Amino acid sequence: MIPKIIHQTWKNTQIPDNWIDAQKSCKAIHSDYKYILWTHEDMDKFVKNEYPNFYKTYISYKYNIQRCDAFRYLVLYKYGGIYIDLDIVCKKSLNNFLHYDIVLPLCSSDSNMFTNGFLMIIPKHPFFKYCIDQLPNYINSYSYLGKFSHVMNSTGPVFLTDMIKNYNKNSNMSIKNMNILTKKQFSGDCNVCNEDTCIGGEYFDHLVGKSWHDTLSTYNVFIQCNKEKIIGIIIGIIILIIVLYIYVFDNKKIKKKIIKK
Repeated sequence: MIPKIIHQTWKNTQIPDNWIDAQKSCKAIHSDYKYILWTHEDMDKFVKNEYPNFYKTYISYKYNIQRCDAFRYLVLYKYGGIYIDLDIVCKKSLNNFLHYDIVLPLCSSDSNMFTNGFLMIIPKHPFFKYCIDQLPNYINSYSYLGKFSHVMNSTGPVFLTDMIKNYNKNSNMSIKNMNILTKKQFSGDCNVCNEDTCIGGEYFDHLVGKSWHDTLSTYNVFIQCNKEKIIGIIIGIIILIIVLYIYVFDNKKIKKKIIKK
């Protein structure tokens, strides 16, 4: 059984006002669960005491979000339970999923990728041990492409997705008794492009997050959310350039004919 423990993280105990209701919803629906809010200071002490061999990697991360990502694998391996991002609103009890060994949702914007914004797992699961062992090997992953790609690939959803693929391919034991939350259950109509207007899924609603995004991250999300319009604009510009070229070229030919005459 997955223990009835909810883990959440924030830099201190002062939760942003726009996420207070989300936090309260998860605590209220799961009133019989143990709730732990881990501050950055708590996280640092935990890793230093419980994972001394990993601590050097932990403090070497360039961004706090990487430490937050890594911490959720570490704390869930130690204690098990449930990790929930603070921008996720709980709608229904998670009791129906406690009999699984591990529960993961797919990303709302990519059905081929898992998200680490919500995790459920039993303590000492070998898959999370595998993830922890691999984290040092990914510490510089895609760092040359900026914060967004670096975080996603070194500790975030891309890392988690790669670990699942590699574990199932290379391990003598694939992940068993695993449940993948459907889009209907987890995100519903929500994605990174409509977090402020979406209704959400059966078990959760999603508020506007992106607390760790920088300018480049915001730019990447903008492109992802407007790629059809951007492609249309690019095609329109190309057509306009071709038309102008033909117009100018034809005018030159006409002028040459007039001069010859």
